[in-house]
Amino acid sequence: MKRKLWLYSYIALVSLAALCTSACSGGGALSTGEDAGDTIRMDHSALLRIIEREGHTDVEVRDPWDSAAAPRRYCLTHEGGEGFHNDRDITIVRVPLRRAAVFSGIHCALMGELGAEKSVAGVCDPQYIHSPFVAEGIADGSIVNLGNSTSPNVESIIALQPDALMPSPYGDGRGYGRMASLGIPIIECSDYMESSPLGRAEWIRFYGRLLGKGALADSIFSDIEEDYRMARQTARTADDKPSMICELPIGGTWYMPCAESTMGIMYKDAGARYLFDDKHGAGSIPLSIEQALERGMNADAWLIKHHGRLTRSDILGECPLAQAIKARIWVCNTETSGYYEDIPFHPERLLENLVYIFHPELARKPKKTYFCPLE
Repeated sequence: MKRKLWLYSYIALVSLAALCTSACSGGGALSTGEDAGDTIRMDHSALLRIIEREGHTDVEVRDPWDSAAAPRRYCLTHEGGEGFHNDRDITIVRVPLRRAAVFSGIHCALMGELGAEKSVAGVCDPQYIHSPFVAEGIADGSIVNLGNSTSPNVESIIALQPDALMPSPYGDGRGYGRMASLGIPIIECSDYMESSPLGRAEWIRFYGRLLGKGALADSIFSDIEEDYRMARQTARTADDKPSMICELPIGGTWYMPCAESTMGIMYKDAGARYLFDDKHGAGSIPLSIEQALERGMNADAWLIKHHGRLTRSDILGECPLAQAIKARIWVCNTETSGYYEDIPFHPERLLENLVYIFHPELARKPKKTYFCPLE
């Protein structure tokens, strides 16, 4: 009997030790051996986990391409603090960032909004960045041109000595070549892989903490969330849902966003009847022009994004069969509207514009207009 009791006690102790070990290792989650910290509630992002602790912030970014893969983990060490992690899989980042190499104009625009323009020390593809402070920095030499974002100039990066690299990874092409061996923290900006408009916008809270602007970023996102909710609620009160299609064919193929894509969700939230909402997925689906026209010729609205001015003649020149489409055409000039810089972190602005297009009798004129009537 005593032997059995001893055996049961031993098993219980081993099980408890294993449980504790599992809890400390976190099963891939961040752990420092300290208190649990303050986990920031993320209501929309499916990829981010942020825990604020005494002297540093832990961030976990899930792999959007492989749910079974280990997440990217960062320890944001506040100024004057020390890195608490010895784990080689955890990247120590000294914050706030002072000299960041930013690969995307989208993130340059966000850093400008957060009042952190001076933290941008280098950029890729400056010819595609519309933030005025970047052009001024390139001109006066305070911001370095690092070349193409897909193959940046490593020598220029070495000379710049940034405190972080901020690329936007694409699928499995995340080896980063020589950049990975420079000893510079790489912050993967995979926000565009979020499955909802507000999910991507919520990344502003991560970027804010990288820049020492956490409270400001939280406040901005709170306003974004509320304005988006109000616009969506306005659309839900509409009696009718106008039908719609979007985009232009390219080389004989018409790419339509799927129902679960960011734009598919946006069209639904704007109170439209998107004619391809039965195409499920988070990306776009390629259709022939004939397939697109089969449904789209009787649409009420046709939304087109285009770099530069667009006329009806341009549209018919690209796609003569579009003559059959009866919809009113709305065009967003991405060259001048700031669409690509604004919308990733301000989906509420686009939603307000769309609700006004589909339900002008219910919605107030938006603060900023992206889509305008073709004629």
